[in-house]
Amino acid sequence: MPLPMIHLSVAVNYMENEDIPAAFLLGNIAPDSIHMRKGTNRDDKRRTHLNVENGANKMDFIHAQYQHHIIQNNDEAWKWFVRGYFAHLLTDYFWVHSVYAQFKEQTSNDQLPPDDVKRAYYTDTDQIDFHIYKTKPWTPEVWTKLIATPIFPFAPYLSADEINFWRLRTIHWFDLLCEEPRITPKYITSSMAEKFISETTCKIKDLITGWDHKLIEQQIG
Repeated sequence: MPLPMIHLSVAVNYMENEDIPAAFLLGNIAPDSIHMRKGTNRDDKRRTHLNVENGANKMDFIHAQYQHHIIQNNDEAWKWFVRGYFAHLLTDYFWVHSVYAQFKEQTSNDQLPPDDVKRAYYTDTDQIDFHIYKTKPWTPEVWTKLIATPIFPFAPYLSADEINFWRLRTIHWFDLLCEEPRITPKYITSSMAEKFISETTCKIKDLITGWDHKLIEQQIG
């Protein structure tokens, strides 16, 4: 699914010109912390992502899970972490049904073997992530906040250690851990990614703002 810089771009756009809570940035990358657990498979990732890719019929469940988790702690940082976590899930959902669906169709038309499909996907998306990391003026601020953010577990799905290790991996991915492909993306382009980020941020903000309003109404009522 989309790599960290897509998720962080959505987080930055979500806040518009407001100060970005560090915990919100952490939440936006946290669901993929499952990769820090040894011996995991796709079923484990589906669990940490609440199986959101399954379809629109999951939205009532996702909403219920959001309400359940956000009231577990009155700390404002926790609430922003939860908003970020669910923003990640929703970003994945919209990506699967737009950018990724188009990618699968194009690679199918080109009759790419499965290994080449996977390679093409990660080559394109790695290049886009590097481009965002190197060109966005907000990257230094986001990295400073990721370094300083408080760490939360997301029980029962992810431990604080797993989320912390993924945070550190993300922080050092572009300068220590990964080599830039240095290619021109073929199937998923930077313009496609920017369009997705802009459109998806609006959808996600509408959903999460609506969920927060409903929760307030329930608490008042």
